[in-house]
Amino acid sequence: MTNKPLWWKLTSCTCLMPVALSTSVAFAQGGAAAQDQAGGDGGEIIVTATRQEVTLSKVPLSVAAFNQETLDRQGSRSVDDIARLTPGVTFSRGDARNSGAANISIRGISSTAGSATTGIYIDDTPIQTRSLGYGSFSSFPAVFDLDRVEILRGPQGTLFGAGSEGGTVRFLTPQPDLDDFKIYGRAELATTKSGAPSYEIGAAASAPLVPGKLAARVSAYYRRDGGYIDRVDYRTGDVLDKNSNSQGTVVFQGAIAWQATEQLKITPSVFFQRVNNDDGNAYWENLSDRSDNDYRNGNALANTNHDRFILPALKLDWEGDKVALISNTSYFSRDQSSVSDYSSFEASIWAGNPFFPPEMAAASTFTNTQRNFTQEVRLQSADPDSRLTWVVGGFYSHNRQEAIQYVEDTYLPTLIQQNIGISFEQFFGQPLVDGRYTSVMDKAVTIEKQLAAFGQVDFAVTPKLKLTVGLRYAKAKLDASASFVGPVIGPPVNDQGGQKEKPLTPKFGLSYQASEDTLVYANAAKGYRIGGYNFAVGLPCGVSSTGTPVPGTELGALGLTNRPAFFDSDSVWSYEAGAKSKFLNRKLSVEASAFWIDWKNIQQTVALNGCGFNFTDNLGSATSKGFDVQFQLAATDNLTIGGSVGYTKAKFNDTVLAGPSATRNLVTEGDLIDLHPWQVYLNAQYRFDLMGQQAYIRGDYQYLSALKGETVNLNPLNGTADLTIPAQQEVNNLSLRAGLSFDGFDLSVFANNVTNGSATLARSHDPGTTLFFRRVTQRPRTLGVTATFRY
Repeated sequence: MTNKPLWWKLTSCTCLMPVALSTSVAFAQGGAAAQDQAGGDGGEIIVTATRQEVTLSKVPLSVAAFNQETLDRQGSRSVDDIARLTPGVTFSRGDARNSGAANISIRGISSTAGSATTGIYIDDTPIQTRSLGYGSFSSFPAVFDLDRVEILRGPQGTLFGAGSEGGTVRFLTPQPDLDDFKIYGRAELATTKSGAPSYEIGAAASAPLVPGKLAARVSAYYRRDGGYIDRVDYRTGDVLDKNSNSQGTVVFQGAIAWQATEQLKITPSVFFQRVNNDDGNAYWENLSDRSDNDYRNGNALANTNHDRFILPALKLDWEGDKVALISNTSYFSRDQSSVSDYSSFEASIWAGNPFFPPEMAAASTFTNTQRNFTQEVRLQSADPDSRLTWVVGGFYSHNRQEAIQYVEDTYLPTLIQQNIGISFEQFFGQPLVDGRYTSVMDKAVTIEKQLAAFGQVDFAVTPKLKLTVGLRYAKAKLDASASFVGPVIGPPVNDQGGQKEKPLTPKFGLSYQASEDTLVYANAAKGYRIGGYNFAVGLPCGVSSTGTPVPGTELGALGLTNRPAFFDSDSVWSYEAGAKSKFLNRKLSVEASAFWIDWKNIQQTVALNGCGFNFTDNLGSATSKGFDVQFQLAATDNLTIGGSVGYTKAKFNDTVLAGPSATRNLVTEGDLIDLHPWQVYLNAQYRFDLMGQQAYIRGDYQYLSALKGETVNLNPLNGTADLTIPAQQEVNNLSLRAGLSFDGFDLSVFANNVTNGSATLARSHDPGTTLFFRRVTQRPRTLGVTATFRY
């Protein structure tokens, strides 16, 4: 099926559209609810997904968009909330030790190896990171004082480049208003069942300093998310830290708009954010009682995380009669550090028992930094009524990323002596580094440079039929270096290497505006992400410091004899067809799309059993296919109902052996990529008069289906199979809100996770033992009150 010609795939997608549209109408008639993608009072959101300002219903792409009013109505406070409301998007947070760690994927294009598969943008600046070391992850801005959030499903390789292989998430900030004074404020107080209180306060103001010439906008925001997991002494049950997994977020934004001339506007801006996690979100199953909301972990140390970034940018907008010139210059500076408790991990590896001895504490300290300079210049047509609209541009980035890790375990010599019967030095051949550390990565550095030229042309063949052609050409260079020392490394490892690539990412599209209310489109687009370099691994893995095999050894139980020095870019071809239409005198709006994605040369992580290291290689291919439907119905003047439904099935096409002497597979043909196949979101809002003011009640319901079938992790034919770790489980979440609006104020009470569900979001255990498991679940039932103000 994956080798079918382009015309066959587009035709297949198109054939699904009538089914999708009829399904959405049936849902609406049955009283389901719609995803809020209209403006504050029902007007359509203006998006810039094509680098031109276009109303959402006129964009020939599958785009989910949420403006500030929509995000407030839904109670969205983070990218986690937005992802749950968006079909085709999978978001996970927390890796059992670091609650800040996050991974986002769109339409099944998901990988934690190599560089990111989803582009993350603040305005025109990409901020995503690549996987470097063992503690790196992308940061996401908090949901406050945002003009809108746009989620572009499918590869955006032409206009947004590398990192947007599966899609792009754009966080767009409000611009200063040159003419009007505006204020926005939000405050919230909430309590979580069996947990600590949560609260927030934020304010934003925009003011014309010289009307029509100079304006400024500033905002400040603080949020505290109360914890609900206690850190305890696993032997006695004594509470060491009540509600330990709290989080604090601070955001400052500022921008100045200067209308230097009638045609030129200059906007310098800055975005600052700091997030502090006091502990991780995973609890120990053997210490907890889910039925009673009693969540505990027995870690010796709190898994803290501190993540800070600052993003200054300078934007120039020049608009003539027929063309516009836009320049964005930015510098993204991020510092992230965390402490992960390795006590049970170290005890499991060296003693076979995760229940570490008294007073033992093993800390793994991670430090990750990003220093990204980005420059983009676009020249584009400024006449929306022209038959030919176009955009051409140039892009340059210089991204430096650094990762450092120190694993400290002063109790390891005692563990070795007690459980193996020989001294630490006899076992490893060398002592702890500085008497403290078992391994040190100091440091891993990547410097990624990219220079790209891109362009896209839209030509109206007829007043209704439009042809789109786009192309991006890039020159990418990656230099990498790393140093490792420590007894679990063996002899010191110092390694460096690089990678050069020149990718081409085209796009072809056809759209037909059948009527003012109906748009049909089809797209074929390519996306990619740059490759990288595998650092040499330590002697215990069976290779020398130069990466050559040690005689008589192999890399782990998978049968590998060496690790590849390089891995190349992987790429996708996406074929999509969709329709956007309004019915019932524009009371019902429907958007639907179907897609087929071929993913080639996939960057995948290969774990090396017995030594704790891994590498990345290009292994196999996969196919992702499915559809998404979004709809909204104004049932009466007071009642709005609607919803969204998404389905994605992604699976590997090839059986891949990890090495020439491997007895089991890395992946097996037909293995499913781990995601929620069905995503359903329903909402309803009813407005009514109360004491002369406008009141409302609202309900939001999210359903994520369980994955049925064998993932890579659940297939016994695979060397990495672990049948104790389930695939994605079913998740249900119901939220209710009731409020009163008057004179710019909105006061509301809400309940999130009304049914107090405790679905499993993630499960894990330490290597070599299944004596206890860690689990991540939904935040328990949360009740609160919110106040917003707009002027």
